Amino acid sequence: MKNLRRVLALLVAAAMIMAFAGCQREVTAENLMENVEAENASELELDDAFCKAYSRAAFRMLQNVYSSDGGNVVISPLSVFYHLGVLANGAESGTRTELEHMFDKEMTVTQINETLHSYVEQLTNNDTAKVYFENALWFNADKNAQPNSAFLQNVANYYGASVYKESFGPDAVTNINNWIYNQTDMDVEYILDELPEEAPLCMMSAAVLSADWASPYSYNNIQDGTFTNASGTEEKAQLMSAFENRYLQCDSAVGFVKNYAGSNYAFVAFLPNREDITNFISLLAGGGQYEKFFKESQKAVVDATVPKFSCEYKGSALDVVKTLEVGKAFHPDQAQLSGVGQCDGNMYAGDLCVRTVMSVTEKGTSKGTAATVANKDVPTSVYVVTLNRPFVYAVIDTRYHLPVLVGAVNTMNN
Repeated sequence: MKNLRRVLALLVAAAMIMAFAGCQREVTAENLMENVEAENASELELDDAFCKAYSRAAFRMLQNVYSSDGGNVVISPLSVFYHLGVLANGAESGTRTELEHMFDKEMTVTQINETLHSYVEQLTNNDTAKVYFENALWFNADKNAQPNSAFLQNVANYYGASVYKESFGPDAVTNINNWIYNQTDMDVEYILDELPEEAPLCMMSAAVLSADWASPYSYNNIQDGTFTNASGTEEKAQLMSAFENRYLQCDSAVGFVKNYAGSNYAFVAFLPNREDITNFISLLAGGGQYEKFFKESQKAVVDATVPKFSCEYKGSALDVVKTLEVGKAFHPDQAQLSGVGQCDGNMYAGDLCVRTVMSVTEKGTSKGTAATVANKDVPTSVYVVTLNRPFVYAVIDTRYHLPVLVGAVNTMNN
């Protein structure tokens, strides 16, 4: 009987593997990382100066993509930094200098490699809370683009990105979309519509958070309500309420922290004191304000209400990276990326295509397991934060408080 149970277990496991493989989509491009083995890379603790510079640059990205006239937005700063770090390993002269200052502080390429690698290695994923964070480089066979072996080795050592080569046409678009679909456990259906066929190199990124709340919302605490959008119009909303235990307050806004399962990641919400959140995002991008929230945070009971919402960002991040003053690497004539590889003409990155997806429900973020956790009796003294008008949010790691995702909610009709 014991052997029979073991055989049945093996058959079930094999069936599950085959079913998963059947859901995968084929990527037929030439895999340039197939024979490149990663070597041991140094790891280090992140210092305060880096964390402050990272956070400021992250909200500068949000400032760039945010529009009070548009819908909801979200972007993964970490994903963008990762690609810029990859390019730094092949940059020369002025292009290298720009990339070494991407965090508003001078860092050598080695320091960038070790810092980003160390941070990602310290991000902890589990079955109930994880970040899909996938990156790829695509070299254009029609431009005879070929990466240098030393560049590929650094990519393997520090970044773990995928590297492919094929002609930039419809097949490449299909392969890229299939790659992203596979790498994000079928969460992201597509990202790309076309490729710049004249470019020797393009980069792709997909970021999806899939996490259950540490304390999911009780169905009894979800009510129909209204959300006043950025135009001042009331919209129907489903408002979720619960007591949280970390209150954030500054001159410009109030907020709260809600942990995901495992407490490695947390959702942080900021409600500006004024209706227009543009100035508040500018304050976060200016540096110091974000860190001040956490330094002055209080362990207190917060009656926190958040609407169900969804955000996504899909498209080119070229304007975002230019905001960080690192545009040379993406310019056909100005780029100095000879260390990346060779091609017909000058080597440059034609585009950085990103897709970031974020949704918040009673279960958690993106997908999760439903549960019912009743609120306790109302405490005698509480802070109240009700997100029923435009607000800013971040998904952070709870060790360094660095934003893995940043976004803003303007409307319930995204």
